Amino acid sequence: MPVEKWIWEQVEAIISSNARLSMALTGGGSELASWLLNHPGASSLVAEVQIPYHPKALEAYLDAPGPHRVELETGRAMAAQAFARTSALVKGDSPVIGFGCTAALATKRVRRGEDRACLAMRTSEEYHFYNLNFAKGALDRLAQEDALSRFALNALAQACHSPGFEPREWPPGMEISTQNIAVVAPLEQLLRGEVQIAEMDLQGRWSTAAERQGRVLFPGSFNPLHQGHIELAAAAQRLADSPLHLEISVENVDKPALAYREILGRLEQVKGLFPVVLSRAATFAQKVQFLPGSLFVIGCDTAVRIFDSKYYPAGEAGREKALGQLVSAGVRFLVAGRFFDGAYKTLKDVQIPEKYSSLFDELPQSVFRRDISSTEVRKIANAGK
Repeated sequence: MPVEKWIWEQVEAIISSNARLSMALTGGGSELASWLLNHPGASSLVAEVQIPYHPKALEAYLDAPGPHRVELETGRAMAAQAFARTSALVKGDSPVIGFGCTAALATKRVRRGEDRACLAMRTSEEYHFYNLNFAKGALDRLAQEDALSRFALNALAQACHSPGFEPREWPPGMEISTQNIAVVAPLEQLLRGEVQIAEMDLQGRWSTAAERQGRVLFPGSFNPLHQGHIELAAAAQRLADSPLHLEISVENVDKPALAYREILGRLEQVKGLFPVVLSRAATFAQKVQFLPGSLFVIGCDTAVRIFDSKYYPAGEAGREKALGQLVSAGVRFLVAGRFFDGAYKTLKDVQIPEKYSSLFDELPQSVFRRDISSTEVRKIANAGK
């Protein structure tokens, strides 16, 4: 079947750009793959097309457990994997593009949420994100697939700086939002599990060769960073007489993992104020495996959780094992007072077995006291909207 002139010209221009492309699609956007692969000279452009349609196939492709929802972070992870695979498959100076598309298009079965598609392209320097939402009933499945594939082709032409690129008008009921974000290779390495630590200094420079021994670390989500964090960090740094780094785990015991864009957003607010260590270690027992001898600055509520067996999969036995690892690693905790459970509490309010008491020191109230949390800051901010 003949291909429309506009599609042919776009593909021709993309192939002429000398780029090398790998694509990962969860079904939606497959028409784009057909347009590219059926074009003469496609082998000089396309290194690989993968369609991990089944959830387990997508887990295998990303080498990460699901669920992988239809959201931009999933598209980003697919694009990152496609970029890495292309870079490994193709040698030379050609620009490399990794393309990922996850979609939930019109279907006969009952499904929550809008018909939508989340696309991402990873180049050597940038991520290009595209969020497409289709109004219910505005387009049927085939029309959504056609619009999605045309949009993806247009975006790919733009990423290739194609001279044939031209803005398009899209069907009514199709809403589009876009965003470009810089590629931070050390952060990608951390998210893929290739490194244990990534570090950003005060100037925003990144490294994976961080000092491991004897750090002063202030762990938290910093969502958002507020004055209480800043004052606590300053007090702890004075008391420790050593440089302090914020520490953010991209994984959490009881919350979803942080997405790439979310991590960069949180880091943007601390740039120039604090250097930051990022890890995938959700628990202190995991952190001390590669950060031995460190001093962790924590709130009293965190000290309480350290001794709460419900946070350990193996219960009390798991707690004792983890605490033993903390002792063996030579870490210590500097504990600040915190208002929670309806009262201001300090280290004196934490029931600590004698054999673990040497792990904890109190940060005096005369040095630091703040009766507000990030949760309360968010509530105040949301109330003002």
